[in-house]
This record gives sequence, C-alpha cells and structure tokens, in this order.
Amino acid sequence: NDYFCPDSINELAAAVFIYARATKAGKSVSAKFAQRYYTHVGKGVHFHIPEYIDPANPQSWWLAHSLDNTTFLTEEPQELSLIPDEYKALIDQAFETASKHVSFRTGDYIAVEIAPAEKINAGTGTYTCNNKSINLIW
Repeated sequence: NDYFCPDSINELAAAVFIYARATKAGKSVSAKFAQRYYTHVGKGVHFHIPEYIDPANPQSWWLAHSLDNTTFLTEEPQELSLIPDEYKALIDQAFETASKHVSFRTGDYIAVEIAPAEKINAGTGTYTCNNKSINLIW
C-alpha cells in the first residue's frame, strides 16, 4: 500500500487501532448488548496530522484525521473467542458511545485506538504494522 502525503504536511502520526464491522443496523446500543452487533475484531493503522490539532478548537481534530486514504486495515478480523476481553470491552464501549449520536448500518466500522500515536517526520519511508508495510511517499 502506498500513501502519498500532501505537500503542505511536514509530519504525520500513526496510531494502531482495533476495529469491528457492524453485522446489523443499530441505534442507542448499550455496551452490554454490543456484541450482538459484531462478530469479529481486527487491527489497523491510521495516519493523521498532529500539527492541525488545536486544543482550543475541538473541530480541528476532524480536520487532522480526515485525509483521504489514511486508514489501513492491516489484520484480517478474528472471531471474538480469540480476542482479549480488554479489546472487546473497548469496542463495546465505542458502539455504545457512537450509537448514542448516530445510527449505524450493516458494514459500518467502529475503530478504537489502542496505542499512542507515533510521530513520523517528512521523508519517504515504510511503516510496518502487523507484518504489512505501508509506503509513505512525501
């Protein structure tokens, strides 16, 4: 996979996340019942632009995370029985939190960061996550 970074960007950050794909539609789903809405969990990596984030402006987070083609699913989803309970709890809580504000449909993804983002300075290079490589091209 290749990612072509916009010219105006000097630094990216990469964060590893877990994700689940909704198997049915829902709204206002309690964490207690969230596992009825997904069956598998996988891992991925998401790139964002830290310099765009302004703590005084919460909307800046959306701009920093809304670049095209910056989310990569790097691991095939695994059945819930193979997933650590702590990851299931994170996904369950994410379903509850998100579904309070928006409804989701079959096929929608819920993602939760599981590690702090690592900064990546400008320059062509390769980022590896779960034995899959992503070429960063500046």
